[in-house]
Amino acid sequence: MNFIDSLIIIMLILILNVAVFMLFKKYIYGKADAAMKFLSLNISKDLIWLIISLIIIDKTKENFLFIVICFVIGSILIYIPVIKLINKS
Repeated sequence: MNFIDSLIIIMLILILNVAVFMLFKKYIYGKADAAMKFLSLNISKDLIWLIISLIIIDKTKENFLFIVICFVIGSILIYIPVIKLINKS
């Protein structure tokens, strides 16, 4: 995988995570079943990201490992602030 493909995949997950977090904070936070609505929105985002990522990269073990690592790190980075917000309310 070349550097540009890696950068596109990382930037894509960052942009999508920020967009999902902003949507959560603006429209979902503080309403009934906020956590479940966030989960459904986040799963949709993850599926879109995965499909686009698989289109961009070559199908090798190294690239699959890179996608898994990006997914885990991206998930941690979005779930921590959302869980903190939900626990506050």
